[in-house]
Amino acid sequence: MIPSISEIKEFLKKLGFDESSVNELIEQIEYFEGEAPQRDDIVRDYFREECIETIVNDIVEEILKLNKENIKLLDVAAGSGFFTERIKRKLEERGVKADVYGLDITPSMLKRLNEKGVTPIWGVAEKIRESIEIANEHYGINAPKEFDVVLSTLAFHHFLKPERVLKSMKSVLKESGKVIIVDVLKHEHEEFKETLKDIHLGFSLEEIGGLASRIFPKVKAKYIDAYCEVDGIIVGLYKAVLYKK
Repeated sequence: MIPSISEIKEFLKKLGFDESSVNELIEQIEYFEGEAPQRDDIVRDYFREECIETIVNDIVEEILKLNKENIKLLDVAAGSGFFTERIKRKLEERGVKADVYGLDITPSMLKRLNEKGVTPIWGVAEKIRESIEIANEHYGINAPKEFDVVLSTLAFHHFLKPERVLKSMKSVLKESGKVIIVDVLKHEHEEFKETLKDIHLGFSLEEIGGLASRIFPKVKAKYIDAYCEVDGIIVGLYKAVLYKK
C-alpha cells in the first residue's frame, strides 16, 4: 500500500487539488520522505524528553475526560507515529482500549506507522473522509467513518488550508467526540518555511481560537508547559480542544 510519487499526484488531482497545491504538497512529501528514516531522532532533537512526556500526558488526560473504556482515535498527519505510539501505549496503561489509525500522505511514514502497530491510512488532511473511503475500498483497511478523537500533533502549521482541515476533521468526528491539536505558537522565524517546509509560522491562541470557532461550537485553547527547539531557536506550544457539540 506504499504509493509512488506519480500515484500520489494522480490521487491528489482526483481529490480536487489544483496543480499549484499538488506541487506544494509534493514538495512537502519529498522533504518528509528524506526525513522518514531519522524522523524519530529528529523529533527527539526538537523536544527534550520532559517536553515529549508533557505533550503525551496532556493529550492522554484530555482523552480520558471522555470517560470511555474503548475509543477510536485518528491521528492526522501522524508522520512516523512518534507521538501516536506513545499516546496509544499510555492510554492502554490507563485501562483504555485504543483503536488507533494514522493518516499521512508520505509513503515512508506509512510504513513506520504500520511497524508501530498504528493502522496507516494514505490520505490528506483536507479530505479525511474521502481518503478513508479510498483506503477502505482499495486497501481493505476497514477504518471507521467516525472517531471519538481526531488528533493533530505538531502538524497543523504544515497544512495548506487549515480551515479546510478543521472542517475535514469535524466530518469524521462522533457527536460526543473532540479534536485535539497540539502545535507551535506564532513566531517570526521566516527561515522555517524553507528549512522545515513550514507553511505557517504557528498560530496565536487568538488565531487558532477564531479559526476553529467558525467551525466548532465550543473551543478551548491554552498554552502548554512544553516547547520545541530548532537550531537554538525556542518556540512555545499550545493545545486547542474543539468540540462537535
